[in-house]
Amino acid sequence: MLTSPTTRSHPLLKALKHRIWAAVHEPDPPGESGVHIDPLDVPPVDIATRSTWHREAFASPEMAAFRRCLTIGDADVRESILDDLATWYDVTPEEARRRALHWEEISVQEWADANGDAGDAGRVEFYRTQNSWAYDLMWWAYLQSEGHADPSNVVALRFLQQWAPGRRHLDFGSGVGVTSQVFLETGWTSTMADLSSTLLDFARFRLERRGQVATTVDLLDGELPAGAYDAITAIDTLAHVPDVHETARTLHTALGRDGVLVANVDVRAATPETVWHLQDDEKRAAYDVLRAGFVHIGSMGYGLQAYRKVRAAGLRFRVRTLAQWVGMAGPMRRVAVRASRRVLGGLWSVRERLR
Repeated sequence: MLTSPTTRSHPLLKALKHRIWAAVHEPDPPGESGVHIDPLDVPPVDIATRSTWHREAFASPEMAAFRRCLTIGDADVRESILDDLATWYDVTPEEARRRALHWEEISVQEWADANGDAGDAGRVEFYRTQNSWAYDLMWWAYLQSEGHADPSNVVALRFLQQWAPGRRHLDFGSGVGVTSQVFLETGWTSTMADLSSTLLDFARFRLERRGQVATTVDLLDGELPAGAYDAITAIDTLAHVPDVHETARTLHTALGRDGVLVANVDVRAATPETVWHLQDDEKRAAYDVLRAGFVHIGSMGYGLQAYRKVRAAGLRFRVRTLAQWVGMAGPMRRVAVRASRRVLGGLWSVRERLR
């Protein structure tokens, strides 16, 4: 039986014992958080050091289309993004920059103001009233255009250009609308769907400024039409839904025959800065997508996975789903994942202490 390390020993060994104890008994390491960088304050990105997905996306025609979507007139991406935020929120461009860099601390306060910890009602109130995510998502689009952030929107588009059976797109959890914009720019129709009325309003404003038109669905009271889409993107969205399986079933219904879903699950350990991330097991969430009636057809980096819609019935489907449950969601895997998280967290702490 493991007991708390209190015996006298070499300091290095004693530190290791404490870290192993912590790995078994303390919570998981905290999630990612912090202040956004400003590309003007850091060296340019060396794209050659990035992944193949990143390099190819960054140099692609789709990335050029993405940058065009972000600009207004002759202004560059940075000026255009700050102008969008400053105009909509009636602040100065410098204040818009400050809020974009420090969006997270603002978001934590908005969560508290909306009583977000009070179950579903509090979470919905947060999504309906918060503004900080507009600053975050716009700045993240800017970082993508400069190569500092993963170009997930462009990567998803490039995949779906090849794999989707048609050109009817839905962005589920559409945020500020940049994903729908790049699909529209490359010849698709697109629908923006979100629970956040504040983000939908801002997204409509941005698209109207640029002469683009997308259908919108407010997920609080609107429903997705059955069989209406050939491709659905749900980028950095499924981590925020309480029930991934139920959401995946809704997306399955919304897709037409052989439709493709591109999604990820942005899992974070629990901290005040990640409280709106509701999922803590990426494999379990992926299993919930599969059992809703999907087969996995590709991985794209950045956690993005592609799924083809299939008929969620029949012996073959049930056997495949049972096998997936054993490997992705069964009790033995859950125990192993929890243990490995604690051990790896402890070893990381040892490494940091000894540096």
